[in-house]
Amino acid sequence: MIKTRITIAFLFSLFSISIVTAQGFPEQAIKKKLKARKIEMDEGNGDGVFKAKSRKTRKWGMYQWMYEGTKVKELIPMAYDSLRYFPFNGAFTAVYNNGKVGIYLSAWTFDEDAKQTIECKYEDYRRVRVRKEEYSMGTIYLAMKKNGLWGWVDWMTGEEKSDFAFETLDDLPFPQYEQ
Repeated sequence: MIKTRITIAFLFSLFSISIVTAQGFPEQAIKKKLKARKIEMDEGNGDGVFKAKSRKTRKWGMYQWMYEGTKVKELIPMAYDSLRYFPFNGAFTAVYNNGKVGIYLSAWTFDEDAKQTIECKYEDYRRVRVRKEEYSMGTIYLAMKKNGLWGWVDWMTGEEKSDFAFETLDDLPFPQYEQ
């Protein structure tokens, strides 16, 4: 079963890459336009999303190719040591500086209000989906680790919603706030 999933994921990523390649992704021209030294395509999707690393600062940002020449939309500015791609239909992703993690809101969900809401000061993070009804998609909460201990943080505002007093995620009590 796991081997089948991996094979399917691998084939899908090849298919996604071939879609972007078939569309004529102008990598060299976009690298020049963005003054990037490196581009990495999101292999999990065929939506034209890629990371770009600045030649000057060596920081990463995220962009989406608009399938027209070198037209791109900035999703996250080139200001991070590393960053993760947005998960499918995800409202936020992790960005990293100096070995610490922060959170950046998705431009697809928040349009012009997309921004970094949690500064890069935490050691780790976990998305926690809470389903209150059997068939609901649930609510995503964010557990973050600071000084070796876990607590809740509102991913939309960056407000710490609990004490950071829990050694493991299993010790962390149910979130007592509405996300």
